[in-house]
Formats: sequence, C-alpha cells, structure tokens
Amino acid sequence: MNKTSEHFLEIDALSKQFAGVDALKNVSIDVEEGGFLVLIGPSGCGKSTLLNMLAGFEPATSGDIRIAGRSIAELHPSKRDIAMVFQSYALYPNMTVAGNIGFGMETRGVPKAERLKKIDEVAAILQIEPLLKRKPAQLSGGQRQRVAMGRALVRDPQAFLFDEPLSNLDARLRVDMRAEIKKLHARLGTTIVYVTHDQIEAMTLATKIAVLKHGEVQQVGTPDDIYHRPANTFVADFMGSPAMNRVTGHLRQTDNGLKLSFGDYSLNLFEPSAALQERARNQPIIDFGIRAENINDSRDDAMTTPGTSTLPLTIELVEPTGSDTFIGTRDGDAHFTARVANHLHPRTGESIKLNFDMSKAHFFDTESGVRVE
Repeated sequence: MNKTSEHFLEIDALSKQFAGVDALKNVSIDVEEGGFLVLIGPSGCGKSTLLNMLAGFEPATSGDIRIAGRSIAELHPSKRDIAMVFQSYALYPNMTVAGNIGFGMETRGVPKAERLKKIDEVAAILQIEPLLKRKPAQLSGGQRQRVAMGRALVRDPQAFLFDEPLSNLDARLRVDMRAEIKKLHARLGTTIVYVTHDQIEAMTLATKIAVLKHGEVQQVGTPDDIYHRPANTFVADFMGSPAMNRVTGHLRQTDNGLKLSFGDYSLNLFEPSAALQERARNQPIIDFGIRAENINDSRDDAMTTPGTSTLPLTIELVEPTGSDTFIGTRDGDAHFTARVANHLHPRTGESIKLNFDMSKAHFFDTESGVRVE
C-alpha cells in the first residue's frame, strides 16, 4: 500500500526488551518524506536503541518499521537502503579519505569510474576536495566527521541515521558542523533521523522532535510545539536553557478574577481557560511554569504586555551572557530565573520588580505532571 509523504517513515508500536527489561515501550512516530526527526532524552532513555533498530542492528521484540509503506523490520541492514553516521566516525586508518568514502561502493562492485565520479561529487558538497588523498590521522575532528558523512552520502539512501555525530567535537566546531548538517539537509531533502542529548541541536535542526524517557515517548511535535506547549513537566524541564521555572501553587477565584498563590505571593492569570476555572473550583493545587524569557525587569517598558503580573523579588545571582543577562531571584517560596536586558545592569542583592507575562504561563497536574490546557 502506498503512503503519502506525510508518513514516509513509520515507527509503529515498536518495543524492545533486553533480558526482560524494557528498553523501548510501544514507540510510535511518523516522519514525513524529507523530514528531520531528532530523538532526544537523557542517557539510557532508549534513543540509540531505537536508532539501531531502524538501522537493523537490533531486532524488535514487537512492532514494525515501514519506509514508503513497506515493512523493513525483517530486512538485513544492507537491504534497508539506510545510511548511518556514527559518533565515532569509524574510519579506516590505513585508507585515504577517498578510499574511506568509496569503500562501500567498492565492496558492492560499483565500477571504478562511477566510484570516482561519486566521490568527487560528494567531496564537493562537503567541501573536502583538498583532503581526498590524506589519511584520517591527518584530519581534524570536524574533517573526519565530514568524511564519515561523505561515506553515507555516496550511497544516496532513502534515509540517513545520525548517532550523536557532533558529541566528540569542541563547542565552536559543533556550532559550525550543526550549520553544515542543516544546509546539507536543505540541499539534499533526504529524510534524517538524528540522535542527540543536546537540546540546542534538537531545536535548530529538527522539523520534528521526539522526547524519550525510560524507553517511552513523552511527546512528539515540532520544535515550537515542544518548547511552547510541553506535554508534561518532564518535557518542560528537559527542553530549554535555562530550565523552565516551576512552582506549585493554589488557584483561587477572587473578585478580580483567577489568581495563583504560592507562599506570600500571588499572580493574576491572563484569560484563564475553562479547565483552569474548573481546577480552581475542584482541584486548586497545580504546578505553574514559565520560561525565563517571559519574566522581565519592570523597568524595561518594551517588555510589558496586557497579560503582565508583577512580583517584587530580590536578586540572588547575576549571569551575563553577552546578548542578555540572566538573574536568579529567591524570596521564600519564590525562586525564579529571568532574562533581562543588559542595559539595566542588575546587581546581586538588589530588590527588583519582575513582570510575569501570564499569557505565556504553563500549568501541569501536580501528580501526573500532564499539561493542563
């Protein structure tokens, strides 16, 4: 049965057990043709296991994997038309760059003239033409990663799998290579599944992100969905730097509308939903979350919005980052990180009034952690 491009790669109820322990539990994710799926989560969450199952290195305990409507779950890795780029580069040290890139074609019996043409084409795409005669030991980490990508590119597969390809690079090189991978995807339009523990990589590269925890999918969505509408407190805490501010509070109805109270403080809610109104009547204890960029210094008039509520707090920590400054505040039960403009020059120990943009507030059930709309 032919599938539309909406469901080019289908991971359908995939589970994996090792010695009776669940590594993956009923994972279902769809990727559009030409999409860029990023699998992210803490160490041991199952993201690399899932990638290895897509590649065919690990058999599934149950479930299916389909590409363009055809099941590949029982196919040998060599028959899946998928190319993988490893974290370790896995280059042959005794071969030249050209030899490494062309080795797979040589083992498949591709004629030499065709191999050389393909190697030249891929070297041009990756801008590594001057390196073709060098050995891996003569290359930098970034150059080795390009060679590893080149080896995958010459196969012209239906999908690429990347297993934390930038984790061995220093910070500046990671930024550069991230941009190269994004441009490469835009140029080739091939479907990519990419494993990382780096949320910046996930947010900048993905068309779709799947957040995993203990082998289970917590949320699948666009970077915008994941960041601005996290499905639960785990996703809210894991995605974003600094982490989302969260505090447990009490919803109550007043003559002036719905308020959230915690300790000696309260915030006015902006256009509360019917679900929050209902919670205030029957289940008023709730987790409140707000991102640092949605809390601002009240002296910065440009950041004041109609949904603003203000709290007086004391600055405990000041962290300049260049373009912005993050401040940490703590007064009793009120502990928040805010992003403020550099020109305001906040100082440790200073009292400050912070505006909370309550139109950007998040609410979660205190027991399940599930988002309350």
